[in-house]
Amino acid sequence: MKKFEHLRAKLRERVEKRELVIAPGAYDALSARVIERAGFQAAYMTGHGVGAGMLAWSDVGLTTMTEMVWNARNICNAINIPLIADMDTGYGNSVNVVRAVREFEQAGVSAVHIEDQVMPKKCGFMEGKLVVSTEEMVGKIKAAVSAREDPNFLIIARCDARAVLGADEMYLRCEAYLKAGADVIFPEAPVHDADILADAAWGRKAGAPLLLNGVRYGLDTKKIADWGFSILILPLSCFPVAAKAMFDALTAIKTSGHYQDFEKEGKAFSFDIIQELIRLPEIKKYEKTFLPKEVKMARWGSEDVPDEPFHGLGSKREK
Repeated sequence: MKKFEHLRAKLRERVEKRELVIAPGAYDALSARVIERAGFQAAYMTGHGVGAGMLAWSDVGLTTMTEMVWNARNICNAINIPLIADMDTGYGNSVNVVRAVREFEQAGVSAVHIEDQVMPKKCGFMEGKLVVSTEEMVGKIKAAVSAREDPNFLIIARCDARAVLGADEMYLRCEAYLKAGADVIFPEAPVHDADILADAAWGRKAGAPLLLNGVRYGLDTKKIADWGFSILILPLSCFPVAAKAMFDALTAIKTSGHYQDFEKEGKAFSFDIIQELIRLPEIKKYEKTFLPKEVKMARWGSEDVPDEPFHGLGSKREK
């Protein structure tokens, strides 16, 4: 689709220019809409967040390719900014990677990252990771590059070898992944600022666009941009916050025995904003444009489609 081709070209251009793309972690279509509304220029479909939101399981490779692609398609059809997606290990060997890349691309995704872990994988900062051979991962990257139809669809190679084999081996692998055709290199699990600076130095020397996984608090986005990173993903920026907000609201109801006006208290979006996020204005436009007049008469007693009269949970809400 033209929309997705445009978004991919736009993302690639920024990445190659080393213009830092900050992509908060979306776990469903609504969270991605919120990211777009907040003004970010890309969203990141976090495997950790999808596993949490869809299955309430931790990030240890339990979400399937089908589930991730289904979620990615819903997100892509809901937003007008590029989506970067977690593709885990590619869900098997190089043959599996070919199908996975085609599925994610057809879903509208602008970029995917593939990691060199042994299946079942673990979250990048967990203990107990294992990595496949360099040769196996090189084959996966070559398969991914070969499988994509849009040349602007970014293949991001994530290397988890730092925690398993050390930084020197990680950089050797990253160089091999870059030569295999990866568009962006993702050195995973830096523990200290010194690790991030070392990654940035390697990226400049190798001429590789880099992705940084921003799971640590206190990161300065200006410094990250100055160091030359192309992408900063923030996988934990939404779903832990949403879970805590829901818990706090429900605890307040349970404790007080009263359903508070969370909108009035500044803890919830207004009804109008929510309807905008879930695209009621778009639906009304389609109804006005495409429904025949007899259907409009049957539904609303008029050839006009009225604005929705319901504006919240109280019959006498304060304006």
